[in-house]
Amino acid sequence: MAKKPTRKPPVSDRSIPTARLPSAPWLVTNGTYLSGRAAIDGADALEVELEMRWGRGRLPLLVPQELREKFYRQKYLFSHARWKGELIDVQRESDRMIKAWKALDKAAIEAGCVPIDPAVFEVTLEDGTVAAIVREPDLVNKVMADGRRVSVYSLEEIGRLIFAFKEVLAVKEHFPGAEVMPTKMKVVNALHQPIDGEGEGILDPGTPLDGVDGFESEW
Repeated sequence: MAKKPTRKPPVSDRSIPTARLPSAPWLVTNGTYLSGRAAIDGADALEVELEMRWGRGRLPLLVPQELREKFYRQKYLFSHARWKGELIDVQRESDRMIKAWKALDKAAIEAGCVPIDPAVFEVTLEDGTVAAIVREPDLVNKVMADGRRVSVYSLEEIGRLIFAFKEVLAVKEHFPGAEVMPTKMKVVNALHQPIDGEGEGILDPGTPLDGVDGFESEW
């Protein structure tokens, strides 16, 4: 009877590394991180403001295609600077991102577009669609899809959703249109300490601060 061949164990150094990715240059020290975070916060805060005013993912859809493309390209450069750039890259692209958001806002106003009604509250869901919440069913006509995929909920429906989640969610219908990209809801805390050393933030707040003067210096 032939001997059953034994399987060799896999080579240990061929598995996928589990180490975290190297940090971007602007994240190397606490000082450069705070400088970069200060620049990013300005762009993030403006995004939150305009998303609240115009609706989640709606503003880029209100402007001409050429401007929308320029905006998307700037978002790419902004994201690339955050992941790979030096401090000067983060500061430059943050400033340009603010200008890009302001350009969209100005173009939408000049085109006569209307911000979302204050009676409508929007939130972007994990699948990129938008949930619009209104106080009363009569306010459904205040919701503006504008190419987005939007589900509309009244407060009464939210109450039923809380009580019987699956039954209510199954009957929701969407406005036809394109899905939107995820959007921000808040600005990151610059002094956040990552859990277990993972993610963005200050790992050791006890180390000396480099490259940044405090409020004692003249502005």
